[in-house]
Parts: sequence; C-alpha cells; structure tokens
Amino acid sequence: MKKVAVLMSGGVDSSVAAYILSKNFDIVGITLKLWNCGQKDIDSSKQLCCSSKDIYDAKAVCVDLGIKHYVIDFSDQFKKYIIDKFCDKYLNGFTPNPCVWCNEIIKFGVLFEKLKIELGVDYIASGHYARIVRSNDMFYIAKAKDESKDQSYFLSRVNPKILPYIIFPLGDLLKSEVRKIAKEINLKVAEKKESFDLCFVLDNYRSIIRTKNCTLQRGKILDYKTKKFLGYHNGYFNYTIGQRKGLMLKGAGMRYYVVDIDSKNNIVYVGSEDILYKNSLVAENCVFYENIEELKNKNLYGKIRYKSNLAKCFLEKIEDDRVVVVFEEPQRAITKGQYLVIYDIYGRVLLNGEIVNF
Repeated sequence: MKKVAVLMSGGVDSSVAAYILSKNFDIVGITLKLWNCGQKDIDSSKQLCCSSKDIYDAKAVCVDLGIKHYVIDFSDQFKKYIIDKFCDKYLNGFTPNPCVWCNEIIKFGVLFEKLKIELGVDYIASGHYARIVRSNDMFYIAKAKDESKDQSYFLSRVNPKILPYIIFPLGDLLKSEVRKIAKEINLKVAEKKESFDLCFVLDNYRSIIRTKNCTLQRGKILDYKTKKFLGYHNGYFNYTIGQRKGLMLKGAGMRYYVVDIDSKNNIVYVGSEDILYKNSLVAENCVFYENIEELKNKNLYGKIRYKSNLAKCFLEKIEDDRVVVVFEEPQRAITKGQYLVIYDIYGRVLLNGEIVNF
C-alpha cells in the first residue's frame, strides 16, 4: 500500500482530505510549525493557521482517524525563505504573496524531500481546493470544481516534477460537501471557521516589516502626471497599488489612488483611477508547465492576483524566464510582487511569473 503524508492544518479541509485518503492509502498526518507562536496566538480573536490551537486540533483529528501524527518544526526555513523575503519585497516597493512561496519552497519542496527520506512516503497530499490532471504524459495543476474556493493560484509555482506525487482529494468536491462529510463522521473541527489571514501576521503586516530594524523616513506623495507635491507618507510599505484609503491628502481636490511606488527615492505616486488600468505587464522568474511554442498558439487567460477575474491575453514576448503579456481588456491595479498566473480554457495552469513592471 502506498504511503501518503497529509498536511494537517487543524482545519476541516485537511481533516476531510485525510479521512478520504485513509480508505485507500497508508497515511500519516503532518503539521508544520512555521513560526514561533506562543500565548498571544492562543488569545488572539483572529482565526489564523499554524497556531498552537491548530496543532492541537490536527493531533486530535489524527487520533480519531487512527493515524500517526507528526509536528515538524520548519520555523527557521520559514523565516529565511518566507518572512525575510516578504519583508525585503515590501521594502523594495513590491506587494508580495508569501502563500505562493510557501507552497513552492516549503510544503511541496523541502518538506516533501524530507518526508520521502525520513518517513518513506510516496505521495504528499493536502486540503487545497485544486486538482492535478494528466494530459499527454504531462501533469498540470488545475482549477477546482468549487471555483469560489479554488486555490490553484497559490499552487501555481510548485515544481512541475513534483506534480505526479501530489494528491488533492478535495479538487472535485464543493465546500458544502466537505462540511457535510465532516459532520457525518463527527469530526471535532466540522464547524471550525476558516483562516484567511497570513499565518505569521497577528496584527498587520507592517509590524512584521518593522522587525527588520529599517530606518524608513517620511517621504513625499506626488501627483503621478504633474509631479506636484501633495503631502507626506510615513513609509511607502504602508501602501499598495490601487489603494485609496489612508492617503490623508487634505485639500487635494480630487479622489486619488496609489498608482506607483518608488522605493529607491522614497516616493508614493498618486493619480486618478483611470491611470490604474493597464493593458500589459512584465513577469519574471517564470515557471512553465507547457512547451513555450505551444503557449503561443493557445487561447490564454490570465489572473493578476488571487481575487481577480480571468482575462483573455496573449504572450507578446518570451525571453528565457521573462514574459511580456498583453490583455485584450485593460486590467485594474496591476501590482509589482503579485503573480501572473496563466490558464488555458480547461482551467489548467500553464505559466506563473512574478509581476515586475506594467
């Protein structure tokens, strides 16, 4: 019988995933300690993942399912590859997406390699809402049946070579069906609320960035078109493209939005909403799941952030791991540091790249 390591977050999704797989595989539950949580996270009113309570809940579910449970401390790796990188990106004027890195580097990267060696697992599984599909001997990450919960965006940088060894049991289920299964088998976490925040942020992301001991001075807010001085900001990392609230521009005379961030010169540029709409972007450090020549001949659909809608586009230029993408319709608030994810008409991920310009 094949052995599967199931990533157990302590929530209903991963718990049901473990239950489903327990019918046909020899499974073990794996919970990661990714940051140094303490009493504060227990007392927090926010529903975060990776907290002490989540570790307890995951262990309790494994006991009920009759499977072994391991807690693995990856906090050093998480700080190095995720938290530090998160801070550095913000300090360079980007708005990053650390969940994408965590799936690529930690969960389906170094962790899987460790589990293969130390526990002899054949596959790794999780409660993500996504699917692994095979076509012409190639494997793809694809959108889940429940598009309202689809997490293929966050998984779109996982090494293509790892895909044959990943299982997503919830890919063909609706969230309502997952809740129903949890109630039917009397899982303790059947009614547990979901976590939507970054797992290492208790208050807000700014408090994490300040731990870098950076000396960010007050800077100027300028009109993007006229370069007119409008006011001051208290740290450009407090802003992201498309933001309107919190600018505090008294007497500005119009509704301003953040349209660009110049980290080198400590300037936040603002302008009217129409400036936010762009037809093209540049993405780098791309991961390709399809032959480049094949990509040029397909109908492509891009997402510029997790919550954006798919938009028809084409690849104008491909140079090594860098692409220029043009959209049929202008996209609002394209943001450096977010990820461009390209899908085909069947919902399969074909490409992922970090947005570096627009």
